[in-house]
Amino acid sequence: MATFHQKFWRSLSFSMRTFLVIGVFFSIQGWLPVANVSAQIGTAGTFPIGQPPLPPSPSLDSNLQYFGTDNEVMDSSSPSVTSQEKPSPSSSSTDTPYVGDEGIPVMAETVVEGSSVETYRDPFDEGPQIVVHDPWESFNANVFQFNYDVDRYFLKPVARGYNAIVPPDVQGSMANAFHNMGYMTRFLNSLFQGKYGRAGIETKRFLINSTIGVAGLFDVAKYVFDTEAPPSEDTGQTLAIYGMNSGPFLVLPFLPPLTVRDAVGYAGDIAVNPLNYFIPFFPNLGLNVEDTVNERSLNLETFEGVEESTVDLYGAVRSGYFQRRAKDISQ
Repeated sequence: MATFHQKFWRSLSFSMRTFLVIGVFFSIQGWLPVANVSAQIGTAGTFPIGQPPLPPSPSLDSNLQYFGTDNEVMDSSSPSVTSQEKPSPSSSSTDTPYVGDEGIPVMAETVVEGSSVETYRDPFDEGPQIVVHDPWESFNANVFQFNYDVDRYFLKPVARGYNAIVPPDVQGSMANAFHNMGYMTRFLNSLFQGKYGRAGIETKRFLINSTIGVAGLFDVAKYVFDTEAPPSEDTGQTLAIYGMNSGPFLVLPFLPPLTVRDAVGYAGDIAVNPLNYFIPFFPNLGLNVEDTVNERSLNLETFEGVEESTVDLYGAVRSGYFQRRAKDISQ
C-alpha cells in the first residue's frame, strides 16, 4: 500500500518535481553557513547581534632568515610588545623597536653621519649589535657589480648547462668530495681555537668518508655512523678568537665578500691545506673551477630568489655577510 509521501510524489508532474528538488538543494546550501556560524558560537561563546567576533591575531614569526653561502637561518625568541609599549614613529629611542600599524616590529638602521659605520639592530636579537664598517664602499660596490656581472653573464649560464647534464645526486657527491678535501683546514683551525671535540669529529668523518665513502663522494659518516659534520672552522674565525678586529668590508674580483681579517684568513686557509702543495697548479685550478660551478649549480634557485626580492643587493649581501660571520664566530 502506497504511503502518503509516495502518492504525493506521483501526483506531481516532472517539472514540479524538478523545481522541488532545486528548491530543497538551495535551501540546504543557504542553511549550511548559518549552521557553521552557530557551531562556532556554541564553541567560543555568544556575542551581541551585529558584533561578530574578531579574528584571532596572527602569530608573529620570529624566524628571521639571513642568507649566506650555507643558507643558514638565524632565529631568536620573539619578545611580547603590548600596545602601551609601542613608541611613535618619530621616537628617537633605540631601546624599543618601532611597531607598525599591523603589530610587526620594524628593523631600524642607524647610520652615523660622517662615517661609513652602520649599526643594524634586530629587535628579535638579544645579542650585541652588528657593526658594518665599509669605508671603501665606492670601490667595493664597483667590484661587487663586476663580480655580479661575471656571475650573471658567465657563471650562471655555465651552471645551468652543468645542471642540465650532471644529475643532482652526482652534484651532491661532488660537493661531499670537495668538503672532504678541506678536512685539514677545518681540523687545524679547530685545534687552534681549542675545540678539540670538533677536531676529533672532523678526523672521524674524514677517515670514514675517505675509505668507506670512496674518497669522500658519499657521506657514510652521517648516514651510517650518525656523525654529523660540525660547523666549519676557518682561519678567519681563528684570528677573531685571538682578538683580531674584522677591519673594513672588502670585495675583491672573483672572490666572495670578505673583511680585511677574513681576507688574511682566506690566504691562511690556502696555506694550511696540504693539497695545494701536492697537486700541480693547473689541476688544482681545474678542481677549484669545478667546485665553484658545482656549488653555483646547487644554489641556482636560492640566489635567484635573493636577486628577485632584493632592491639593494649590495647592502643586503654586506649585511647578510656580517650577520653570518658573527654567528660563525660565536658558535
